[in-house]
Amino acid sequence: MRRIPFNTVALGAIYLAALAVAGALIFQTLRLARSLPDLRSAAATAALASPTSAPTAAPMIVLPTPVPPTPVPTAADLQTAPVSYHPKSGHYIVVWLPPSFEGGAKESFFANADIIDDISPFWYSTDAGGRLYGTRNDDLVRIAHENNVRIIPSVHNVTANPGAVVSVLRSPTIRARHVQNIVDEVLARGYDGIDIDYEGLDSSLRDEFSAFMADLGAGLHQHGKLLTVAVHAKDSDYGGMGGFQDWAEIGKHVDQLRIMTYDYHWRGSGPGPVAPAYWIDAVAEYARSVVEPSKVMIGIHFYGYDWPPGGNATPRPWSTIEDIINEQGATVNFMERNGSGPVEESYFSYRSPQGTRQVWFMTETGLASKVKTVQELDLAGIAIWQLGYEKPAYWDTVRENMVEDPTLVQRALNPLIPDH
Repeated sequence: MRRIPFNTVALGAIYLAALAVAGALIFQTLRLARSLPDLRSAAATAALASPTSAPTAAPMIVLPTPVPPTPVPTAADLQTAPVSYHPKSGHYIVVWLPPSFEGGAKESFFANADIIDDISPFWYSTDAGGRLYGTRNDDLVRIAHENNVRIIPSVHNVTANPGAVVSVLRSPTIRARHVQNIVDEVLARGYDGIDIDYEGLDSSLRDEFSAFMADLGAGLHQHGKLLTVAVHAKDSDYGGMGGFQDWAEIGKHVDQLRIMTYDYHWRGSGPGPVAPAYWIDAVAEYARSVVEPSKVMIGIHFYGYDWPPGGNATPRPWSTIEDIINEQGATVNFMERNGSGPVEESYFSYRSPQGTRQVWFMTETGLASKVKTVQELDLAGIAIWQLGYEKPAYWDTVRENMVEDPTLVQRALNPLIPDH
């Protein structure tokens, strides 16, 4: 057998190794080329989602806010007339809005913008990583400011995944990221503040929720922005569903404590008054004992509940309730009080294929009573859920009892008069 020179063997080995390296490079190149469209798509999405927010001094993690389709307004877009002294009357009148500024909510806003102080459109939610998502409307920001109304959008967990916020609150890192995302969004969109509406959480999250509110309050206040919070109604510290909300602690960090004083009887309960007056009074008395009264807002329900026999109720706006009364020829009753005290709500029954249904809703008398509680306890005002659901006469009651009260008018004028 003829022997192959050593140099030839060495050169052949080098050649084969080079071919192997070249093949590997070609394979990697083809893989990268196939993935490039996905990378470009992801990059485009990230660019679209990232707001161009004003820099903040808070040493917190910055994460893009993935709320596409509206472009970030320019500085010129945000140069609207400054929002002047609030409240417009002696007490605040604030309202929550549905995500879309249309229909009854839009009509009601323009009809009552002269007495509305703050609006909170239900725009944002959070994922488990602390990012914001939802809808927003820069045009509504402009409209609100043109009408001397502050816009304080809500971040809520009333979603298909309400527990996503739990991991946000439990992790100091994610919680800080969430705070920064909210601050960035408020500054980028020209909001006057933010409203937090995290509901139905376990009382074990009490310390974490308080820490979140303290951090968010500090982050917003250093930019002159407001922090408001919607809280479950309770007349003791761990009462009802509000055990995770330490009013005495979070009251130090918020500008408004908006108490959801409705759903005493709720969808899953049997029929009964939605917000009986005796309960409102007890909740208000407890609130002012632990929180500065000038921050306490009493919630007002502009809806009613329609209970079937033995089933969950359906929330109804006044327009639907009125249609049922007219179509069924129903007799409306007024419950002034029961064994627990004053109630001041209306109710009626009507026949349906499911059997006899019962509807409870607020009356003008009940609304006037709630306003009187605000006045007697010298609380901050009322928070209405939600704009567009109401009976038009409710606004007449608000005007007669809050706006046209001479004592309140004088209080509103005092800060504008020299030496006051």
